[in-house]
Amino acid sequence: MAPFPKTVFVLGAGFTHAFFPKAPLLTDDYDGELLVKFDKLPHARRILELEQSKNPEGKINIERLLTRLDGKMPYDFKSSVQEELAVLLTELKLAFMRRLEQAKDEKSHIDELRSLAHYCIDKGINCLTFNYDDFFDQSLWETHKIHGEIAGSNPYWHPDGGYGFFCKPSTDCICAGHAFMDQTAMFLLKLHGSVNWRIRRGAASPYKVDDIIHDESWLQPPLPSSLGNDKNLINLHMEPVPFIVPPVLMKSALTKEPILQVVWSRAYEALAQAERVVFIGYSLPVTDIASGFLFGEALQHLNPSQIKVVILPKNEKGEREVKEAYRNVFPKIPDNQFEFRDALEWMSNLVKD
Repeated sequence: MAPFPKTVFVLGAGFTHAFFPKAPLLTDDYDGELLVKFDKLPHARRILELEQSKNPEGKINIERLLTRLDGKMPYDFKSSVQEELAVLLTELKLAFMRRLEQAKDEKSHIDELRSLAHYCIDKGINCLTFNYDDFFDQSLWETHKIHGEIAGSNPYWHPDGGYGFFCKPSTDCICAGHAFMDQTAMFLLKLHGSVNWRIRRGAASPYKVDDIIHDESWLQPPLPSSLGNDKNLINLHMEPVPFIVPPVLMKSALTKEPILQVVWSRAYEALAQAERVVFIGYSLPVTDIASGFLFGEALQHLNPSQIKVVILPKNEKGEREVKEAYRNVFPKIPDNQFEFRDALEWMSNLVKD
């Protein structure tokens, strides 16, 4: 396993949107037909309508709604209500996955993302992210594709080991193959899960570490000829929705899942050994209390001059809010450590240097 490097990147929603402008925003139209599906489910429909009423044009703040549905409220105790909310949670995750797949058709800055992936692998830069998408994951893997053969001496990233834990490929459900855990050049630590982290069918929460497997369209190890190329054989072994966890106010919701214990421990170790940390497109929301504790405790050894924030707020009010949010965690971070600019522009200059 590669040692932890001294620079860590922390990636937020602004990072993904800089490279994929059509990626869904925090508040967006995730599925225009979603409301119609819940005509006969009054409790779920009421919550969905309330969320849409809070936003222009009936859009949805997906993280807020996921948080509401995943955590539930004390008055959701009736079984009929819980069943409806579970259906809505599943439909929302599926709608989100569809939007991400549609965003992949937009290739505006894919070359720049690949350049950054190569840079991170070459420099051994660990990345922490709160994003659910697998856009950066794909670019990291494509830097030096490892697919059923020995890796050799070239540094690479592979999802088998690149997430900080042994995450077997979905094909392992129906046939054994080669796994790449011990030589990954850097980690992509996804603190809230990922759209390509799937749960073995029948596993119950809290999930064991080996209940999580990775499954994605961009990396499909070949199956034995006797099994053909039938993706349904694999789908039968996985739950239909991915393992993703919305931002939560209570840390207990994170600590109950063993897989998050592993990933967050890796993140803490990487941050604690870092000599420089760059937050890219991440607003550090005050409502995500667990993340605030992580950064405040793990980075207390760093001089504030070694913490940089790269983000592009909409206006001066947004800039003030970003500074306030970061100074809640890092009270002494100076003004010159905030770069209010597009993440794509900053990254492009970084790779060129």
